Amino acid sequence: MVVGRPNTGKSTLLNAIMGQKVAITSPLPQTTRKSQRVVYSEERGKIVFSDTPGIIDKVEDLVGKMINTQAPKEMNRADVLVCLVDISRPKNEEENKLIGLVRKSPAKKILVYNKIDQAIGSKDHLPDYNYLEEEFDRTISISAIKEKNVKGLITMIFDLLSEGNSNNAKEEAETVLSEGKPMMGMDSKEYISEIIREKTYLFLRREVPYSIKVVVDEVVDKHKIMVIKATIFTTYDRYKKMIIGMGGKKIKEIGYNARKELELMSERKVYLELTVKVDKHWPEEFKL
Repeated sequence: MVVGRPNTGKSTLLNAIMGQKVAITSPLPQTTRKSQRVVYSEERGKIVFSDTPGIIDKVEDLVGKMINTQAPKEMNRADVLVCLVDISRPKNEEENKLIGLVRKSPAKKILVYNKIDQAIGSKDHLPDYNYLEEEFDRTISISAIKEKNVKGLITMIFDLLSEGNSNNAKEEAETVLSEGKPMMGMDSKEYISEIIREKTYLFLRREVPYSIKVVVDEVVDKHKIMVIKATIFTTYDRYKKMIIGMGGKKIKEIGYNARKELELMSERKVYLELTVKVDKHWPEEFKL
């Protein structure tokens, strides 16, 4: 299980480990909304990785509160905890809360110093975290985005995992791999919705993304082209106007970038139709 405060690079690390994009990323906290499991496979064996949302110290919205429950629940399943810290930022209360949860887990633990490529000069906060090393089984410094020392981290995980670990991990892994996909519990529509949501996070103002839910209404394979229709739900008319943008510029930007990525991943031509609707009550009905 990969844990850390928001924006420590958990999803970026998972993408680097897998050698392909399996998790969306953005500079905003809690881009990852629910725990996601993927299967890493090589000659040494198979590892079921779980990517979890970052824990925010103080949240008031319903969606944020629900997201905050994901990491603690998933910890009960873990055989190894990969605790990611961003050493380019000073330690804070969110980190203290997370470390408190990690301490309670009986799992093997790896302390991972991430963003060593950014932790330079006044941004080097490694001393804030050094004292934690004695509480962990292993420690390693990496750059997830530069893919530096990621292979060394994988070797550490294999060393700490015993053959045929608990929690039916082997059965889970074999099921997923037999279906020809690395991810668990996410169908094609949900994955497409995540790609679209990622683009909304990247191209909209900071306050808007937390009011957004993306639903893929239809995916039609027309041989030469894949037709996708999706709806972006938001909570207020003012947010709808921001998402659409002046003359529809912003929604076109979101759609263009989502479509290009989907085409690259599927190696197919994609037609993407996006609609924006207001539903003030979607956070109350939100499920993980």
